[in-house]
Amino acid sequence: MPSQNVTSQSETQESKVLPTLTNNILPQARSSQPTAQLQKSELTVFASQEILYKFFIYHINNSEPEVSLQEFKKIFVELIAPVHPKLIQSLYTIIEFNSQQEFNNLFKRCSYILLNNWISNKQYELARKLITIISERTLSEPHADNILKRLKVWLTNFVSSQDYENIKLFVLKYGDYQPVEKHWTSRYQPYLLATQYLDTKNTLEARQTAKHLSQKLKDKYKFDLAMYTSRSQSAEFKFKNYHNPTLLGEEALRLIKIILVNRGSLNYRSLANLFISHSQNITYKQFKESLIKYLCYYNEKKNSSDIYHQQLINILDNFHPQNDEEILNSSLLLRTCNHLIKCLTVENSGEPTALFLIFATQLNPLTLAILMLKIILISPYSQTYLELCFARLIEYYQDNSAAECQWLIKFLEVCQIALTIYGDNVQYNLVNMSDKHKEEQLFIDLNNCRVFSQHKQISKVRD
Repeated sequence: MPSQNVTSQSETQESKVLPTLTNNILPQARSSQPTAQLQKSELTVFASQEILYKFFIYHINNSEPEVSLQEFKKIFVELIAPVHPKLIQSLYTIIEFNSQQEFNNLFKRCSYILLNNWISNKQYELARKLITIISERTLSEPHADNILKRLKVWLTNFVSSQDYENIKLFVLKYGDYQPVEKHWTSRYQPYLLATQYLDTKNTLEARQTAKHLSQKLKDKYKFDLAMYTSRSQSAEFKFKNYHNPTLLGEEALRLIKIILVNRGSLNYRSLANLFISHSQNITYKQFKESLIKYLCYYNEKKNSSDIYHQQLINILDNFHPQNDEEILNSSLLLRTCNHLIKCLTVENSGEPTALFLIFATQLNPLTLAILMLKIILISPYSQTYLELCFARLIEYYQDNSAAECQWLIKFLEVCQIALTIYGDNVQYNLVNMSDKHKEEQLFIDLNNCRVFSQHKQISKVRD
């Protein structure tokens, strides 16, 4: 370890990972410590944590990547006290405070500082090494130093915790790493990660890493689906085995065509844009009435089932009736769409709603997927909330086998396709390759249609 004034330099060094270091962003839950004890020592503990954070940030900005990994290993795994007195004092202050929670806060944030940097620079092997180093910690003889013995116990406890499982989750599927999928829920990591990056109790680094990984997995799925769609329609497809990112087999391509078939002269995106334009300067009550028609009808023709049509009316009629005479605004739009998503997916308790069970088990899962798509197209910011609700559904059924959850898996696969082909930066088009003129055709034969996808530029990136 360098013996020069590392900590003083690092305190003024701007981080490439964190926008600011002056904000001490740590989990809020500290109830495990007596209030008097925390108030007496918290400034010293928090300041000590900050010194160690800045130490690692200094190294990722000024040292070779392997050096950062080795310093992490020395301090937290091999329990070799750092050379610099200020670092020794900081580490011992945290240990003497005798709080497993404060140690976990420190350990998690230091881990995510390194992971964020390595992942952003595509140094995936280092991220995997960190996981390996933690899991292969030495547990043989107790350390002679009682203070470091306590540190060793805490590390052992941490490795058995959900926090460590979350750290391992962040490293999955980076670079060429393809873990064995031991459970059906592993396919839906982008949804499960939403619970991580939306949880304000997690550190900023953990939330950033989870969001980055979730987006990376979505982008990979989007790319794989576009490639499969294109190649599966080529003459060479029957002779080659192209990767199908869905679990629907050959049904996936036909499903895409069904979703892309224009409703009259409009597709779902055009229909959503038309609905939004007609919703300007109307009352909230008028909006809710129009929303039912948008979700359940097209060109005055009912395309939904009576099983849920009246229930949707009841849901909207009973939502914010006190605002019925107000002019619709963006806040009311977002809250209404989020409320619909909640009613169509999961209760506050985490249990699936009755409507969701009707859709997913008794009706075609595509019907609910299209409802979700229509909602997201008029309220794009609701997609994050939708993913959070999906995560809660997955967590509710995670102890069940894949065989028992085939109905849920089918819905998730269909919904994933629908949301992907109408995503922000990709455009899918269905082209009728028949020689007959459109007016001569009574119906579209999907076998004569081809799907074309292309990347499109977007003017504004949504958070």
